[in-house]
Amino acid sequence: MPYVHVSLSSKLDAAQSDDLKTMLGQTIEILPGKSESVLMLRLDQDCAMYFRGQGGNCAHIAVHLFRASPEDKKQEFASEAVAGICRITGLDKDQVFMSI
Repeated sequence: MPYVHVSLSSKLDAAQSDDLKTMLGQTIEILPGKSESVLMLRLDQDCAMYFRGQGGNCAHIAVHLFRASPEDKKQEFASEAVAGICRITGLDKDQVFMSI
C-alpha cells in the first residue's frame, strides 16, 4: 500500500482537491504493483510552511512505499507528480519538494 502525504501552504477549492486526488491516483500506477485502489492519500492544506527562511507558497510530498520500486520508475513518478501538483496549485517546480 503506498501512502502519499501532501502538505500545502495554500488552500485548494473542492475541484482542485479532487483533481489532486485523481492525478495522484493515476500517477501512482507508474510504480509497478501500485494503483489507486490501494493508495492512501493525506492532504493537509493551509499549513504554516517556511521556505528559504520565509513563509510563502510551497508544497511537500512524502511518499511511503511498502515494497521497493525501480529507481527509474520512482523518478518518472516524481516528475509526473510534481508537474501535476504545479499545474493544479500554480506553484513553480522549485517550490515543491518530494521525498520517497
